[in-house]
Amino acid sequence: MTETASASKYMERTTKQYKYALTAGILAMIIGVYGVFRVLVLGDLGALSTEVPWGLWVGLYEYFVLLEVGAVLSFILLRYGAGIKELSNIGPIIMLTALAALVGALVAIFHDLGQPFRIWRTFLAPDFGSLLTWMIWLHLGYSIILVIELWAYRIGRKDIVEKMAYVSVPFGMALIAILGSFLSVAAARPLWNDLLLPVVYLISAFVIGSGVVLLQYLMFAPGRGTTEYGMIAVRLGRWFFAWILFGIFTAFTISLVMTYADVPATAMILKEMFTGEFAWTIWVFHVGLGIGVPIFLLLWQEHFESLRNKLIALGAASGLMVANFLMVPMNVVIPALAFRYDHVRDMLVRFDYFPKMVEWLVLVFVAGLVLVIFAIGIKLVIKPFYKATIQMPGISAEQAE
Repeated sequence: MTETASASKYMERTTKQYKYALTAGILAMIIGVYGVFRVLVLGDLGALSTEVPWGLWVGLYEYFVLLEVGAVLSFILLRYGAGIKELSNIGPIIMLTALAALVGALVAIFHDLGQPFRIWRTFLAPDFGSLLTWMIWLHLGYSIILVIELWAYRIGRKDIVEKMAYVSVPFGMALIAILGSFLSVAAARPLWNDLLLPVVYLISAFVIGSGVVLLQYLMFAPGRGTTEYGMIAVRLGRWFFAWILFGIFTAFTISLVMTYADVPATAMILKEMFTGEFAWTIWVFHVGLGIGVPIFLLLWQEHFESLRNKLIALGAASGLMVANFLMVPMNVVIPALAFRYDHVRDMLVRFDYFPKMVEWLVLVFVAGLVLVIFAIGIKLVIKPFYKATIQMPGISAEQAE
């Protein structure tokens, strides 16, 4: 295939990705907008209650934060730390993914706030002794950094891209630290207080982030089908595999220590999580589809001779892990609220919680919004970036658009 034909085919594929993302996003927003209406206008909070004030939306918020920060940190580690220069071509895709996820996180948590329309007070009269204030301000700073990076990619300023990449590292790590600390300092919730959440969340961010980088490389990197493309994908797959193993080790050792110590306030909650009514959310989705199957695929693809089969296995492994990682923050947030240990009666007190339809509709709306923002970014940033960086002799600007 000639260079002209290859470039033309790539731009055609990017156009299709834009249309698919925009169509799916708009449909999801249409489906979910009724849920947003019920929350913001009618005050319908679904299954949330005084006993369980945080549920699906807070878990979704934390998932998007881990994804947005993890994707950027993993990309910077792989591009500048490991020296994989070929990743430069997907830099704007990673930043766009992070920005879309950041907006999704803020919209998700917006629905959980008791007085969401008073959020402006955090900027006019901030209390910097509050971790919540720091979370809001760090989100604002991080979003500005991502917008500047996308603008720099759009106009071809590599010097600004590199400088902002290094600036984003401390901002991202601070955001993860504040997110974990926000829960860990709640001494009344032993499950959070004993988990070293800032460290757990940072490792979790790298696990999901390495999966996002691999998935986005497979979907958007130029040169699909070439030997170099395949070699980089396999290399990213090995990094992804290493982070999964590190994540497993961390989760196993923390659970082992908490269980072995046999402190009732945490040990009984862990037992309920692993063997109770909603244990399937961990064993089926997170452990099974999110860890077990991806590990199998990552190991199995090493024995394939066909590059195409390798790439399919790598894509399936990263896609499954990224999708099912949602169960991680869900099982950090919800059990600590739904299960409480009664020291007087020496028993676990259970509060019923399972998301109602309005909560799922908001989730669908947020997912659609993320896709729409991603699609708009493809049109405004990604296509112009590739049009400028990929040699496309014989292709007019109109054809590239």
